[in-house]
Parts: sequence; structure tokens; C-alpha cells
Amino acid sequence: MGKISEIMLLKQPQQPALAVEVQTDMNGMSKAIGENFVKIDSLFKKQGEVTTDIPYVEYPDFESLTEQNIRMIIGLKSSRGLQGEGEIQAIIIPERKIVSCLHRGTYAELATLYNEMTEWIKVNGYKASGTSVEYYYTGPDVPEEEQVTRVEMPLL
Repeated sequence: MGKISEIMLLKQPQQPALAVEVQTDMNGMSKAIGENFVKIDSLFKKQGEVTTDIPYVEYPDFESLTEQNIRMIIGLKSSRGLQGEGEIQAIIIPERKIVSCLHRGTYAELATLYNEMTEWIKVNGYKASGTSVEYYYTGPDVPEEEQVTRVEMPLL
């Protein structure tokens, strides 16, 4: 199916979050994401907080990812600053301009959306930061072709 919204330029406010950085390969991605979402959510509950958005995975320098080398920052946003614990860090996502779009379909099909968003950024005179952020609206129990993902690309 592909893109289900227009590509939009948005201003994202500063936001506290809890996040963990993970280095893995393609085979370990979904396990790392699932396990860390559970750990972070448990720390939210321990501090009496609920997340303000759906879980996200940030891919710093996403253009240099390979199937063997995937660096991810897995996190949940909060309404207030929380305490990190162990490998989970309390972070502040800075205020920034982003380009955002919703996608429905397989993760393999996301490459087309990434290309379209990158082109939109260039055509409209912006410069991408090299980072992408994916928000997963559906869980692993939903058929892959029905997965809904929001992709954001922060701008410089």
C-alpha cells in the first residue's frame, strides 16, 4: 500500500524520554526492540508515569546501516523528566523541525517512502540530519502488509 499521509513539515517540541541504545543485526532487531520496549515501559510504571506517544526507534546515521550493523535508540516519550536506570537513559529530545509521513505495508516497502521523503527534503530546500525515527502503530501480531509506521526525519 505505501504512503497513507502527505509528507509534512512539522516543528516538534522538546520532549523528555527514556531510551536505550542498542547495536544489533537484522536478525536481532525485533527481539531487541520488543525486549527494550518492555524494560522501558516497566521503568515508566515504576516511576508512576505513562508514555505520551507510541514507542519509537531512532536510527542515527540511517543511510549507513547494513544488515550486520544496526544502531538503534529505542525509547518512549514522557510528559516530565524521569530517572534512568542501568542501560536505560533519561534523555531530552530537542525541539526541532522534522519531516513526517505515515506508511502502511511491509518494512521492506519503507525504502520507497524514505527515498520520497529524502527527495522532498532536497526539493524544498532543507537538509536532513541523517537520522530517522520510526513509530510503530501496530504490533508483531498484525500481518506485515498491514503494519502502520510513522517515519520522521529531523532536519538541520
